[in-house]
Amino acid sequence: MDGIKVDPGELRASAGVARALGAELDGPVGVALGASAAGAGRLAGWAVAQGLGRLADGWAAPLAAVRDRLADTAANLEANAEGYLRTDRAIADAWKAPVAR
Repeated sequence: MDGIKVDPGELRASAGVARALGAELDGPVGVALGASAAGAGRLAGWAVAQGLGRLADGWAAPLAAVRDRLADTAANLEANAEGYLRTDRAIADAWKAPVAR
């Protein structure tokens, strides 16, 4: 595995991107699902109303799962960055420690 380098700063930056994507997703998703549900209510009695209601209901859980997955990804990236830093510090400290003879 020669040449592999992990940069904790890059892991943290990627975590920030994942977190930002999840936050950006909330607004448009909320608007789209709300509009579909509202449209279904306003069109009661029309055939399209039921379809709009099913659309909102059907997409709510998968889109929430995407948001949750992005949050989990961000948390895992942060945890990995911290793990690499902790390991690097432990190795550096081990090299600094006096050798028992």
